[in-house]
Amino acid sequence: MKGLPLEELDVRELDLKGEIVFKTKNSLSFVYIVKGNGTLVYDGRSINFSEGKLFIIPQQEEYRFESETAQFISIQCPVEFIDKIRLEADRIESCENLYKLQYISHNYHARAGCIFRNTNDEQFAKTLIQQITNEFKNKAEDYLIIRNCMSILLNLIARNIIQSETSDLQENRKAFSIMKIIAYIQQHIKDREKTGIQVIADHFGISGNYFGEYFKQQTGISYQDYLLDYRLKLVETYLKYSSVRLSEIAYELQFSDESHLSKLFKKYRGITPGEYRKNFK
Repeated sequence: MKGLPLEELDVRELDLKGEIVFKTKNSLSFVYIVKGNGTLVYDGRSINFSEGKLFIIPQQEEYRFESETAQFISIQCPVEFIDKIRLEADRIESCENLYKLQYISHNYHARAGCIFRNTNDEQFAKTLIQQITNEFKNKAEDYLIIRNCMSILLNLIARNIIQSETSDLQENRKAFSIMKIIAYIQQHIKDREKTGIQVIADHFGISGNYFGEYFKQQTGISYQDYLLDYRLKLVETYLKYSSVRLSEIAYELQFSDESHLSKLFKKYRGITPGEYRKNFK
């Protein structure tokens, strides 16, 4: 049995004769079946896989693939790589699929098996994955094509999972519903009115009085704490990968002003935004 520690951006083509184990840490990883078939074993479960299937590997989980004939492509993307995709595309509100997919992988994805339900999207994903592999293999000097392909691939994956109405997702309807709510929040994170509790509750047909309790039951964190933490994560992304001024970040992400953002960042991250940017650089 071979172990593959996947900690940095990595694309691999693998021939499997026996067993291979994947385990990720602070990253989002995919395994695409180029050809062949076999068995995937994880968390005491076992499912069959075949050509053209794509699987998410959740963080901190061990996935074991068993086959005598299969060929794989594995793609491992650190959080920082996907953050850079979002920032460079300047589409933070529409490129939050990393967080969607991480949430899904820890809830019901393992029961859903292969990601794709739409055959056209499955074929499109094949083309994207092959292009990513070729660019990585040829050691392209920049990741422009890889970033663009990954951005489209993430959107395809998120769309298939979020819109899916398979029986497995029906059995996990609460997780599916909270995922829709989280996707909505991330999409409208820059609009304070649309992220108000009553507005969200009305949008999803939930009682405003019950929304806070429901959100905490499903996520383990209060809605206000989630909202603040998510905004601060976006602040971190700006500080890491851009030279945008703090006052502009505060305005963009709906903080009262630069001073208010600085105080909150210091309180919850332990250092000032300026120190954070300087340390990262």
